[in-house]
Amino acid sequence: MNVFKKEMKANLKSLIIWGCAQVFIIFAGMMKYQGFADSKVDINALFDAFPKEIMVVFGLGSVDISKVSGYYSVFFLYFMLLAAVHAVMFGAVVVSKEERDHCADFIYTKPIRRFQVISPKLLAGVVNILIFNMVTFAASVFFIAQHNNGDGLIDKVSLTMLALFMLQLFFLALGAMFGAILKNTKRATAVASGLVMGFFLLSVVVDLYDKLAFLTIFTPFKYFEGAALMINDQLSFNSAAILLTVTLIFFGLTFVAFSRRDLAT
Repeated sequence: MNVFKKEMKANLKSLIIWGCAQVFIIFAGMMKYQGFADSKVDINALFDAFPKEIMVVFGLGSVDISKVSGYYSVFFLYFMLLAAVHAVMFGAVVVSKEERDHCADFIYTKPIRRFQVISPKLLAGVVNILIFNMVTFAASVFFIAQHNNGDGLIDKVSLTMLALFMLQLFFLALGAMFGAILKNTKRATAVASGLVMGFFLLSVVVDLYDKLAFLTIFTPFKYFEGAALMINDQLSFNSAAILLTVTLIFFGLTFVAFSRRDLAT
């Protein structure tokens, strides 16, 4: 429990910064929606004139972005990206930062097993991403309500946040696994963050080229689509099952790899 409290306190400032960044993105996005609404411009026709490549990069598909639900679904891609980076960085650092700070001999020479130290660290990670998720939910409902006649679309946003949380768990586990396998914290964060960007770019490539649709399974950014969640109220059970299974495997590998590695002091 002391380890859990220590990690929560140590990461409080970082969590506040990440949370504020997410709130700002939601605020800025919805203000832009209001700008389009006030201008009386047909934004669907406006964006249809853009090249397909631009539409894909900005997450614009066939949804009706003149409606709040459709417009918000576009931003889900950016929520996923920011949440993924936050989760993977937390996971990579929290597992190995004692070695980075040259104080591993202090905590790991106490009469406790390694998994008794790693478990509360990962629990702190789960709580952190859950708080981040709740901040995203609260900000989303609040700002949507401001531009949708008081209706915050709570049911739709709740389903979207459930999908987001599963993605956060996946990237937390991914980061923790690399933090346990790689001995250098900087290398672990670099590799894990590189994979996040790789997954993101792969999702863009898959949208650009239909022939590469078979690669969808290799990028978690394609497991849940904002339009399906916000407009059709659909969360893919198969995607959720695959993502949670891989997440559990990554967490398991984290415990195994960390218990076997030589700690640098």
